[in-house]
Amino acid sequence: MNISTILPTAYMPNNNGANAVLRSAISEESTDSQQDIFVPIEQTAQVDASQQAASDASKTQERLQEQQQLARQISEKENQQQEKIDQQTIQSLSTLDREVRNHERAHAAVGGQYAGAPRYEYERGPDGVNYAVAGEVPISTGATSDPQMTIEKAQIIRRAALAPAEPSAQDRKVAAEAMQMEAQARIDVLVQERELKMQEEQVMNERSNTVDNTQDQSINARPTKDSDAADDINETQGHMFNEINDDLAAQLVSLGGAHQPAQSLGSIVSRFV
Repeated sequence: MNISTILPTAYMPNNNGANAVLRSAISEESTDSQQDIFVPIEQTAQVDASQQAASDASKTQERLQEQQQLARQISEKENQQQEKIDQQTIQSLSTLDREVRNHERAHAAVGGQYAGAPRYEYERGPDGVNYAVAGEVPISTGATSDPQMTIEKAQIIRRAALAPAEPSAQDRKVAAEAMQMEAQARIDVLVQERELKMQEEQVMNERSNTVDNTQDQSINARPTKDSDAADDINETQGHMFNEINDDLAAQLVSLGGAHQPAQSLGSIVSRFV
């Protein structure tokens, strides 16, 4: 508003210079008034902007905290799940370790002198402990020089292979091989017995031929009608039979046969035929 339009005309100075000064003063006053009017508006805008920025920062911080809390919850849940999985794994490994060790110890205990010490394969658990997950027991499966000892060894091997509560496929394979070894050893025993029998028969035949030849010589040397000579022949034959019996028993002992009481030649022949 121009102040000059309000003042009465009668009071307006006529001096142009004064009028110019008055207009300048009024103009300056008008400018200051405008500045006084706009300064509070700008300050209010700045305050509002600052408050808005603070509000936005606060909301951002809240969202960040919510995200961090959610991340912690997720992490805790994952840790709980992983801990549960680890506990299950440890329990499973512990059970397997016990079963494997019992399995191999059963092999070693029954195998005796033919079995070696158990050997194990390990797996490290989540707790840092090594658990046995597989194992083996070395065992000698070769035949011996004595078929009878081989039979006994094969029986031990078979029992050792099947000793665990749940024999594996490899255990059953070893047991089957032991049965085959035992069967072969039994055949070898029969062969040896047959050879021994043939040797005994040969010895008996040789001794029998010797007795026959001696008897023929004694009969030809004395008259058959002389009773005293006949008694002498019978006595000689009796002594020879006893000598043959003793020699045969000694040879049986040297060949590995059991020592038997002295008996007549006829009883020995009938027993081995």
